[in-house]
Amino acid sequence: MKERRLPIMPTLAAVYRDWRRLLFPLRTIIISALLIVLAISAVVELVPHRLWDGELSGAALGLAGDAVRAFLLTPIVIAIHRFVALGEVTPGYGLDVSEPAFWHFAGWLLALKVIAGLPYELLSLLQGRGFSLWATTLVLVIALIVAIAVALRLTVLFPAIAVDAPGATAPNAIADTRGQALRLLAIFFLALLPWFVVVMGVVILLGPGVGTAGSAPAIVALVVGGIAQTAVLSLSAVIASHAFMFLAAHLKHAAH
Repeated sequence: MKERRLPIMPTLAAVYRDWRRLLFPLRTIIISALLIVLAISAVVELVPHRLWDGELSGAALGLAGDAVRAFLLTPIVIAIHRFVALGEVTPGYGLDVSEPAFWHFAGWLLALKVIAGLPYELLSLLQGRGFSLWATTLVLVIALIVAIAVALRLTVLFPAIAVDAPGATAPNAIADTRGQALRLLAIFFLALLPWFVVVMGVVILLGPGVGTAGSAPAIVALVVGGIAQTAVLSLSAVIASHAFMFLAAHLKHAAH
């Protein structure tokens, strides 16, 4: 049977349609996401730069921040997946840590964040060891390609866990997304690019004052960045849900 490819533009249109559709019924969830993102960003700003600059302290702080972020955002992303895939409306934010699926989801959310950061950790390691610019650039490019590919192939794992789908494992997710990575990349790029452009535009308009902690430009940049991060988080969840539903329907049809 001919392998079906995830359609780019129809999926992109469906993603933004469902994203707009969920904003009101899941408003408490979305507001919670914004507050969490803003709180984490504010705490990060309060940590002295010397701690971030330390090799061990910076790595430990980064991992701790990623773990807290994954833990707090898990209920939000699960709620979005269940809304898109099942039509289920989660009335409010809640940490149901008694559910095994919660820890399964949070663990993979953290793992995805770690995978995304590995190329830059590798870059810092090579620079610290005195490797040439050419060598570090080559390794960074290769590591980025691998990290992006792995992250894209794991996309459908998250909605699968969220809706308690059978076979919600990383090997199955990677197998199911074979041949779909470039299409997923295009959808993510087209969906999220406007938000990155908005943030860059605001930062440029605010000027050098954004680098001064506590200043009015820095606070505005923090809020705008929080809104953009919330939009990116929720849109990414909707994209993953649509990819999961498309591939699940295709696999079901192929089985028959």
